[in-house]
Amino acid sequence: MNLNALSLFVSVVQDGSLSKASERLNVPIATISRQITELEKSLNIQLFDRKKSGVKPTMAGQKLYEQVYQNIDNLLQVEKAFSEHQEISGTLRISTFTGLEEVWAWLDEFGAKYPKVSIHCQVTDRVLDLVEDNIDFAFRTGDLHTDNAVARLVLTAKVKCVAHPHLLAQYGTPTTPDDLARFPCVGFAKAQQKHLSIPLENKTLHLPYVFASNDVYAIAYLIQQGRGVGYLSENIANRLIEEYGLVEVLHDYPMRTYPVHLLYLKHRYPSSVMRVFLDFVMEKVGFTLG
Repeated sequence: MNLNALSLFVSVVQDGSLSKASERLNVPIATISRQITELEKSLNIQLFDRKKSGVKPTMAGQKLYEQVYQNIDNLLQVEKAFSEHQEISGTLRISTFTGLEEVWAWLDEFGAKYPKVSIHCQVTDRVLDLVEDNIDFAFRTGDLHTDNAVARLVLTAKVKCVAHPHLLAQYGTPTTPDDLARFPCVGFAKAQQKHLSIPLENKTLHLPYVFASNDVYAIAYLIQQGRGVGYLSENIANRLIEEYGLVEVLHDYPMRTYPVHLLYLKHRYPSSVMRVFLDFVMEKVGFTLG
């Protein structure tokens, strides 16, 4: 089996089209197409469904990709390591959810420490398939979907309830969570949700909203503008309190903290970049790896 053809196959799957792979690798499309065709003939299977919008792996192509992509990545990492005198290099593919500034600070620090590593960060709250979405590590909270993944606790996130002084002047200051029912509320919700769900330590509030979003920065902006009262992660809330004069309310009734986990596939042979990043994160959170 032609390893160069396999490498091109993996690149086409990851980029979603021959043209994008050609541009990134600086290899002519005709060369990539010829190598893929020869690989299909050698395996006697069709690897891609070809469409106007690009290419998508067939079921057989997806199965082949899942079996070989990590090994191809490892071979490329070995090649780079020897050519660059063992200096860590390559691409690190990360996914976080919106507003996870602590992790973004880690990525910035990791990038500064390993300048030859390119970091791509996909910000989304949807459930990911780490293989299909080509993600090395995902930071997630809630339902983790860990059937084929390792999950390590890396953060315990806290939140604060905050409001603009003008809003409090108009509506008063809530003294219990139940008081929020008479306030305009903003917060996190998915499109199908009709109410905000606020998990407190002893119960969950269900509140109507004047604005809801799956983007924490949109929520923060509306609170900052005095549109409503809402809950924000502690670091974002503290910044808005300091910079814009927002006021914390209901500090005697904390919302439940939520754990943030680092997810990654159970690779037998993770790439050197993945191993170094995992060690880096575990050091940040105080774990000692065995």
